[in-house]
Amino acid sequence: MKDTAANIIFNIYLLYPTNRDDEDNFYRLLENYISIGTEIQAYLIDWEKMDGLPKSNLYVPADHEVFMHRAYKEELLTKEQISFINCDIVGASDLLILFGGYKPSVESDILEELQYAKQEKIPIYTMPDLSLMAIDALKLAIKLIIRAEQ
Repeated sequence: MKDTAANIIFNIYLLYPTNRDDEDNFYRLLENYISIGTEIQAYLIDWEKMDGLPKSNLYVPADHEVFMHRAYKEELLTKEQISFINCDIVGASDLLILFGGYKPSVESDILEELQYAKQEKIPIYTMPDLSLMAIDALKLAIKLIIRAEQ
C-alpha cells in the first residue's frame, strides 16, 4: 500500500485474458473488461465511504489497450515489451485480480504477469464473475491483505 499525506492507497491490477491476434474477439473483450472494471471500481468507492477501507486505485488495462494494441500492430511494441510494462504496473500493486477464473496456458498472453505477481508475492484473487459472493470475497480479501500489512 502506498502512503500519501492524506491516507493510504490500495493498488489493484485487474488481469484478464485477451488475444491481440484475434481482432474480432479482442475488441469485444475490451468492452466487456472496461464494464467489469467500472463495476468493480464502484464497489471500491462504496467500500471506502461505507466500510472505511482505504482509497483504491484499480488499474484496468483495457482502459489503455487500444493504444497498446495499435502500438503492437504497428510493430512499435512487441508482446514482450507490453508484458514488461504490465509487469512493472503489477509490481506496484497490492492485489492482482485474475478475472473469469481463467486458467492460463503456456501460450496465454497473461501468463507472464501472473507469474510475476507470484514471484513478487503479490496476492492473487481469482474472481470468477461479478456475483454477490465473488464481490463479498473480494472485499474480504482486501481486508485481509490490509490487516496483514499493518
